[in-house]
Amino acid sequence: MSAKKTKAKKILFGIAGTILLVLILTVGIFAIKVSGFEKRVNNFEIKEADMVIDTYGSPDNPALLLMHGMYMDGKMLAEYCMELSDDYYLIIPTYHGMEGNQEIVFGSFDTECRYIEDYLISETGGHIEYAYGLSMGATMIYHMLERGNISVDKVILDGIYAADQGPMAAYMTSTYYYDFHEKALSGEDFDLGIMKVSCKLMGITEQEAKDMIINDMTKNHMTLENMSLAAYANYTYVPAPDVFIKDTQVELWCGSNEPFALKSHGIVKEHIENYNETIFEGYGHGELLSKHRDIFMEKVREVFR
Repeated sequence: MSAKKTKAKKILFGIAGTILLVLILTVGIFAIKVSGFEKRVNNFEIKEADMVIDTYGSPDNPALLLMHGMYMDGKMLAEYCMELSDDYYLIIPTYHGMEGNQEIVFGSFDTECRYIEDYLISETGGHIEYAYGLSMGATMIYHMLERGNISVDKVILDGIYAADQGPMAAYMTSTYYYDFHEKALSGEDFDLGIMKVSCKLMGITEQEAKDMIINDMTKNHMTLENMSLAAYANYTYVPAPDVFIKDTQVELWCGSNEPFALKSHGIVKEHIENYNETIFEGYGHGELLSKHRDIFMEKVREVFR
């Protein structure tokens, strides 16, 4: 082997070694950050506080619990669904930390569900006819069915997340989306960067994700702590392996462009005795409600009758 080839080989090995070292250091630093994030959310002090629960329509109508998604609030969901108040008694909670009060923090699925269950037990005796949940709201309804403290005749789980993306996904989602949220509040433009991957998982475009941040997330001025706690609860949720839903008719909804929701369907179907599954062709996460309101209303009334 010539001296030039030997030298070139050494240079290539040197470059490869440097790249590998940088990669190892980067992964190591990121792992430390995720580990620190996980410790913080698991040790965060949760203070007891009343939950905002709004109602609309006549109490003489069948009760319909509406559960909003992550980084939304109940009033946003009410705006989309208000016409249902003509036929149903709407009960719409807003989870802690998403109502604009920055002194209150999102607890955990168990904590948030307990508040809603206590309200329903007090107001309806613990039984309601119907429940609809969007995204994280769907997961929380499923969790309440697991807990067994209330009973519901029929539920729609629209875009449920139950496949455990893990603490890394929660860390990245809350950290990046909080940064986007702050930039949107100040009127600054932003690029989704690595979070474009989440658009693929939700089946939405990058512009739709930016519109969601600008038009929805900025309304309630969430803190990084609340965004972190909610993301961690949502992305690390795993259905209880030994609990089966037997007494509730479950409708599983999602768009055909939602790979993570479709994967979640496969998981929860193993725990549900009575279910129907509807896949809306060409739709992404939450688009049945946000973009196709007439179809949404028609389908909801078909199920809840």
